[in-house]
Amino acid sequence: MNSSQVTPSGTVANADSSIIYRSRREPDASATVSVIRAVAEVEDVTPGDLPVLGDVIDPEALDGVFEGGQRVGRSNARLSFDYCGYTVTVTEDVVTLSVR
Repeated sequence: MNSSQVTPSGTVANADSSIIYRSRREPDASATVSVIRAVAEVEDVTPGDLPVLGDVIDPEALDGVFEGGQRVGRSNARLSFDYCGYTVTVTEDVVTLSVR
């Protein structure tokens, strides 16, 4: 699999060793939920065991970037931030975790 391929959920083996996880966002899940699920899966913990996401980014703002009614003019939106030792990148369709 090359670095441009995305699996429905799981670890990606690719040439870019800094990307350690890439997952398609579920259509009905908010960006915040998608991030928490991705990090929890990589860390092999329950979502409740993770640090509060709101300590590093405003969850309402994160969700607002990708909400259906708010997307006009933002179809290529990409947002990155650091959380739990990963650089998390969120797009309309994908959550990617990279090592810093």
